[in-house]
Amino acid sequence: MSLPTPTDRPSEPFTWKIENFSKLKTKKLYSDTFYSGGYKWRVLIYPKGNNVEYLSLYLDVGDSATLPYGWTRYARFSVSMINQIHNTLTVRKDTQHQFDEREFDWGFTSFLPLKVLNDPGQGFLLNDTIIVEADVTVPNPHNSKLETVENSNPEEESQLPSCDNSSGKLEADITSPQSTLQSTLGSQIAFVDGSSEATATAGKVRFLSYWVSSDGFQLLEKIHGLHKGTFVKFSMKGQALQTVLLESFASFIASMSSTKVSEVNEEALRLAAISIEDYEQVGLDLRWLKQRLEEAKGVKKHSESVNTVESCGSSLEVARAKVRELEEELAKAKAEVEAMSWDLPKSLGVNDSVLKDIV
Repeated sequence: MSLPTPTDRPSEPFTWKIENFSKLKTKKLYSDTFYSGGYKWRVLIYPKGNNVEYLSLYLDVGDSATLPYGWTRYARFSVSMINQIHNTLTVRKDTQHQFDEREFDWGFTSFLPLKVLNDPGQGFLLNDTIIVEADVTVPNPHNSKLETVENSNPEEESQLPSCDNSSGKLEADITSPQSTLQSTLGSQIAFVDGSSEATATAGKVRFLSYWVSSDGFQLLEKIHGLHKGTFVKFSMKGQALQTVLLESFASFIASMSSTKVSEVNEEALRLAAISIEDYEQVGLDLRWLKQRLEEAKGVKKHSESVNTVESCGSSLEVARAKVRELEEELAKAKAEVEAMSWDLPKSLGVNDSVLKDIV
């Protein structure tokens, strides 16, 4: 049997749109099979949670039942829950795993709290539809020595196989700020363990005492120059996680920068406030941003009031013109009545018989 050749080339993300989500009765649900890196994969979800009050989300080897004894397959992958109101609030989690006949699916038992998922105002469930995205990379064999497979520290794991094929493993109860940010922040933050530190600076540039992408650096430098206190109390531990969070913050600010004041509404402000609160939890001082959002809210409200005044003024002018027209018609009608009254017989009224006094 010929086997497909793994490839490092980026593949197209797989998008799974699940309609009538609230009406699902099944405990677990598989997506259609898709190909990535020359292999078959599926996404597996537990709509009501895999024995937790969270949506559970996994990547599954699509053809595990037909693979030969002793097979293994290594992959790096991310799974995302798309926010359909504000894309920057999309929740994404990344991991890597050596799949085999015992652990043929892997992912996140506590991916997103069900109360967040099922709240239409949060943006994940819209028109009773959710959108899940999976992005899988299967590295070439010659790169395997550069890869660090997870499971190096099971007590810090946030990724697990589903209960169907696990060997009695339990997910760690993670209550650090990272886990809070993971479920609510409008950025693609993933839990990163120490094995990622060695490669965290690859392709990055120095910002203060941190490492970020060149795109993020330019914006963060600008923020630092204008608002010196923003990063003074930044307290996220772990170089790799610092990088991801700061890049996420830069992306959030870039998105806000492209938003016009006219586009600011209550929903946009609510979602922005959620993200700001999350960033403040790790020490970012964003008073300047909250002040500007309040100013934008005031400008938008003033603009709406001006529009209301102009609209009412226009309506009033139309009404006044109509009144003038009616007054002219009234005067004309009065003149006609007065002129006609001179020629009418005095003894014949509108309610009298037509032949009154003559028959």
